[in-house]
Amino acid sequence: MSDGDTTSAGDQKKVNHFEITAGGILSAVQDEFQGLETVDDRHVIGRHIVWHEETESTNDDARRAAETGEQEGLVVIADGQTAGRGRMSRTWTSPPGRDILFSVLLRPDVTDLPKMPLVAGLAVARTLDAFTDQPVTLKWPNDVRVADRKISGSLVESGSSKTGYFAIVGTGVNVNMDAGAHPEIAEIATSLRTLTGKSVPRREVMRKLLFEMDCIYSSPEQMDRLVSDWSSRLETVGQEIDVRWGGEFIHGVAEGVDETGRLLLRDGGGELRLLEAGEVTTQLSGQ
Repeated sequence: MSDGDTTSAGDQKKVNHFEITAGGILSAVQDEFQGLETVDDRHVIGRHIVWHEETESTNDDARRAAETGEQEGLVVIADGQTAGRGRMSRTWTSPPGRDILFSVLLRPDVTDLPKMPLVAGLAVARTLDAFTDQPVTLKWPNDVRVADRKISGSLVESGSSKTGYFAIVGTGVNVNMDAGAHPEIAEIATSLRTLTGKSVPRREVMRKLLFEMDCIYSSPEQMDRLVSDWSSRLETVGQEIDVRWGGEFIHGVAEGVDETGRLLLRDGGGELRLLEAGEVTTQLSGQ
């Protein structure tokens, strides 16, 4: 993507891209997310926001920033991605300008790295509570679901640089897309617009989401009870399921999660398996 013409550092005006820093002059590019860096008195997340009309991958953009020493809290948002990806090497389907696609750079304590997918999932669930009366649930390991259909997912990638470990939390939330217009996901996905029957302002969803994510991540008390709060919404627990884990398919009953969100699965032979990652391919009730 071309950045176009750039003015002075104080007025970072670009044709298809702008950066927002607290107290700075905003780009003239029309965008729903302008000014979010200065609202709600957040502690960490969203102190620096970069918006793209289009980029290859917000996760890749955030990773490059991390590797050059960017402080945690950077948020990269895009109206469209040409190489957006989800878990299991899947692509993420989203018409440009309809949904929320963003990545957050975090530098947690290394012991908290495994919890970053939980931060994203719980923050999204709490955000959606404000926009729909329908129950919002989580499907292990990272799907957010409403009315038995997926509305959000996250991909967390970690790395290290000279400034230490980092995590890139990439998240997509279906806000105004029409899942029915995309045959590949029509039967498994939904959006806020589908649920409410009306268009939903992406700015308000993004504002609430950044607030919820910051409240969780920047609060030691909320981080301490993160797994408990997250697992209370987990529809997978108690279900008879099939899990794809690497090249292996495991059938069993999901008995719970451990202190970092790893799945405790009792397989057909009675062995309790501890799964760090994988995909629940079948839930025999409440798919």
